[in-house]
Amino acid sequence: MNDQEFKEKYDKLKNSKFYQQKMLGWRPLPTISCITIIFVCFAIFFIIMGIIILVFTSQVKEIVTRYDTCDDSLSTPPNTCNLHININEDMKKPIMIYYQVDGVVQNHRFYMDSKSEKQLKGEKVLKEDLKKDKICEYALTKEEMGETGDDLADPCGLIAKTFLEFNDEFSHWKIEGETKEIDFGKEDEKDNIAYQSDIDNYDTIAKKKGYGEHFLVWMRHSPFSNPRKLWGRINQDIKQSSKLIVQIKFKYHYGPKKYIILSTRNIFGGKSMFLGICYIIAGGMSLMASVIFITTYSSFHRKK
Repeated sequence: MNDQEFKEKYDKLKNSKFYQQKMLGWRPLPTISCITIIFVCFAIFFIIMGIIILVFTSQVKEIVTRYDTCDDSLSTPPNTCNLHININEDMKKPIMIYYQVDGVVQNHRFYMDSKSEKQLKGEKVLKEDLKKDKICEYALTKEEMGETGDDLADPCGLIAKTFLEFNDEFSHWKIEGETKEIDFGKEDEKDNIAYQSDIDNYDTIAKKKGYGEHFLVWMRHSPFSNPRKLWGRINQDIKQSSKLIVQIKFKYHYGPKKYIILSTRNIFGGKSMFLGICYIIAGGMSLMASVIFITTYSSFHRKK
């Protein structure tokens, strides 16, 4: 390339629209018509989504049974109860099993901070370190608990300790009139219930203490004062008018109300009207905003 050709290409590039910042562009003008159309489109989208979610939610079957008032809770063996759950409609697999404890506030700051992440990951932690960081400040050693060794009794903290208090044991799930127990799946669905992140963080201590994944589910804080925790999944259909029997071993008889919940699910999760109602409210607010814009424009627009 000679100098003349180079100069021509350079001049062409220098005078290009990109170099001279003359590229074509589009900038929307915020006119009243444009804004109104946008709000109406949002309103239609949110209302349709809300209706779809509510329709799917209405198809979810949920049976809530209170069990802390079980009559034979002091029967043989001690502190056990055979709870009968009436199935009033057909339930398709998988059927989620939850337990709910009222009055346990898991989102209290001191409650949430009362744990040692290092100890829960299986690392050795000294009592002095916990006191210095004010985490599990009043944790006891194994020697103070009457065990051998000078290590801390694990797991420490209010969250872990309340797991031992507020988690009754459920066993011998079966349908009345059948000898075979409930099918929980090839991979035991009672031990396939925790998030992978919780398994990565706390699986070591859970296996060490023999708690299983129920401990991992409990360690995930609930934002409500009636925490509902996943216990397992039933991998078979249950027909209407059946009676499900479960043996419950109580760890305590005082305090809040306790429930067992059986629930089917859909693509949006379990039975919850909250999300659908929120979408409809958002759609209604968008529609109201568009009406306000049109009314204001019509009332105060100065005609030429």
